[in-house]
Amino acid sequence: MTRSCSGCNCNKEIKVSFCPKCKSHNVKYVFELGNLFGVMPKMRCEKCRLEMPSFPVLIVDKNKLNAAVKKMKKRVVKKTKKILRKK
Repeated sequence: MTRSCSGCNCNKEIKVSFCPKCKSHNVKYVFELGNLFGVMPKMRCEKCRLEMPSFPVLIVDKNKLNAAVKKMKKRVVKKTKKILRKK
């Protein structure tokens, strides 16, 4: 991972696990009796409940991620304005 100073606009890589089935980023480790001591790690997607030892990792540049988030927020605002006009 690329380290950089905080507060500046440096290129920084962000690693995110995602579910290969539903493409959700809501993936967490599961702690049960079988993997309590780290013998067999297990991860689970909270959306579709898929369980695997590990999920694929997506490496994204921080600047590209921020641009994508801004674009998605603009879409949400446009959709809510359309819904409010219909009412």
